[in-house]
Parts: sequence; structure tokens; C-alpha cells
Amino acid sequence: MQDQFEELLSNYFQQPIYEIETVPFGLTNVTRIVKINGENYILRIYNLHTKHIESIELESKITTFLSQGSLSFQVPVFIPTRTGDRFVRLSDGSLGAVVSYLDGSIHHISNIEDAAEIGRVAGEITHALRQCDINQLNYSGISFSDMYRLHPLANRQAIAAFMENPSFHIPESSLDFYHEMVVSIDMNACKLKELPVQLVHHDLLIFNLLSQNNRICGVLDFDFLSLDTSFMEFTICLNHILQMTDGSMEMAEAFVKSYSVYRKHTLLELEQLQNLTQVYHLAVLHIYVGQHNAGVDIEQNFNYILKQFITRNEWLNKHRIEVQQMLVYYLVE
Repeated sequence: MQDQFEELLSNYFQQPIYEIETVPFGLTNVTRIVKINGENYILRIYNLHTKHIESIELESKITTFLSQGSLSFQVPVFIPTRTGDRFVRLSDGSLGAVVSYLDGSIHHISNIEDAAEIGRVAGEITHALRQCDINQLNYSGISFSDMYRLHPLANRQAIAAFMENPSFHIPESSLDFYHEMVVSIDMNACKLKELPVQLVHHDLLIFNLLSQNNRICGVLDFDFLSLDTSFMEFTICLNHILQMTDGSMEMAEAFVKSYSVYRKHTLLELEQLQNLTQVYHLAVLHIYVGQHNAGVDIEQNFNYILKQFITRNEWLNKHRIEVQQMLVYYLVE
């Protein structure tokens, strides 16, 4: 690994003298903080299964686009190599890049203001990504609705094989629930295809949000950026707020109210909240199955997400009317 680091950095700096630190994020790719000449940068060696040239180019284009706007927060941008490229193909075939370092600490959700901050940033970045001309993109990523293509080792056959014979204990009731949700999404696929689309970050969780003085100042990790249902970003963030606050309706309303300053949605979109929540959880579970087939230990994460999926679906069933009224009040155009 050290040889990869040195080879990558030699493409950016002339005989660099550097220090490397580990980071509390970057689970998909090999990620390090590198300090050179008093400046911090982020070094990445990309996962060969989930990152390729087209997806790196997409991430580079969109983060550059966002950095040139008037957002209230920063995003990491790709540093050009000594020859002006945005990434490097290493001698072992791996892809790597150096991106800008953003200062801050992971955002917390402990009060109404914290939840509102996430709503503000989610609304702002969703509004900004909506402005991107997707017709100018050569590649637009993989939608979470296309859940059997999110990982090359997790196609429909691979998922079926895993769920029929899991490599670790999954409660039978949880397996039954999973299969029920797959059937439900298949039945509602046509409705979801009717919804507006745009570029979506897909991972606006607190672990990818940096704060200074309780205000979010940076958004990280555009690995899952892709064209998807516009309302998916809101759906993922709302689920995260509920997950982190034990289903607090007060926190959820603070998030929604703040988000609504930047984005509105149609009634048709709002009606698909629960279906999109199901798509999101199935997509994450399938990514984990792909990681499992690549040799990663996923047992804890897989069962955690599956349990969260069940909890969230039950919560949405219980609070359906209350949630719908809140969304209509704040979000309908």
C-alpha cells in the first residue's frame, strides 16, 4: 500500500516529503490525509469494484460545478496532476486521485438546530444539483432504483443466491420482510419511473457532513452520485434524521421546514416517500452483498441496515397521515 501512495503522490508533487494519517471516513475506498509542505490533502485509492474512470470523471465534473457556485459550504475538488489530469492509473491497474482537504468535525444531531442544519444543506445541494445540465454528461452513474447494478458482484442472480443461503445468521422474519419489500417495489416500479429525475448525492449522512461552530461547512463523499429520482435525496436524509433521533417527529419537522426553503416537490413525489425509502434500503443491502462477495465482512452492517429498514417501514406505516400532512404543508409547490 505504501508503494501505491508514493506512486500516486509522485504524479502530483516533485519528490514529495509527506506525512500520512488515517481518517474516520472512507469505507469504500482507501482514504488518507496527506500533509505536504504544510498543506493537507486527501489521498484516495479507489475500490476496483465500485469505481471506474467514468464515475471518477462524473464526480470531478460535478464537484467542480458545485465549487464554482455560491453554496454556503465547500465540497472536495480534484487536484490536477503535474500533467493536468484529474486522476491517475497506477502501475497495478488501480485508480487514484488527490482531492482538496476540508477542515471541520463530523456534524451531530442533538437538537432542533442540528436537524435544521441538515435540512438546509440537503435542500441547498439538491437545488444546486438540479441546475446541472444532465444532457452534457457522458455518464450519469447508476440510480438506486437500478438496485441490481449498484455493485458488479451483486446482480439479481447473486442477490438471490445470497438471500437463499446467507453466510451468517439473518432472522427468518427479516428474510421474509426483505422478500416482501422486493415484491412491493417490483409492483410499484412504474409509479417510480414517472417521477422527476436529477443528480443525487445519495449519502448525505452526518458522517459526510463537516461542521464548524455547529454550522455545516463541508459535504464529503460523492462516490454514489448519480442520476436518480429527485425526491430520493430528501427521502434518504429524512430516514437518517429519524434513525439518529429514534423517530422524533419534532426533529423531522425541523429538517423538513429548513429543506423547504430551497426545494419544493409535487404531491405525486410526496406520495412515493415510503416506496423510495424501501428502494433506498434495498439498494444499500445489495451493495453490502456485493462487498460480501468481494471478501468483506458485512454481517454487522447488513443486519443493522435490515433492522433499520423494518423499523422505518413500521414507523412510516404508523405515522403515515401525520407525515403526509407535514410534507404537504411544507413542500408542495
